[in-house]
Amino acid sequence: MTNQEGKKYDTGKPRIYEMIEDFKEPLIEVAKVWAFGADKYDKHNWAYVQNAEDRYSNALLRHMLEGDAKDDESGLLHASHVAWNAIARLYFIIQKNKGGDNEVC
Repeated sequence: MTNQEGKKYDTGKPRIYEMIEDFKEPLIEVAKVWAFGADKYDKHNWAYVQNAEDRYSNALLRHMLEGDAKDDESGLLHASHVAWNAIARLYFIIQKNKGGDNEVC
């Protein structure tokens, strides 16, 4: 074994592990919203909603208007629903900008 330091060219690449470390609790809460929806509708149902970008934008704002309260149906924070809807909305924006389809599975 040499004393030479190994090279890893990762400068400028997303630092996903660090983000997950910093936001572990909020990401778990968003995952609970995902699981609630997957159980209620089906695992990948969210990806096949018609006019999805608009509908997830509307859902995001409806939950945002509820403030810090918990959602009556899921028992989860409205803020967690806001974050989930923001991620779903972002997914569709990314797909639209790539010109790709919405296939997730």
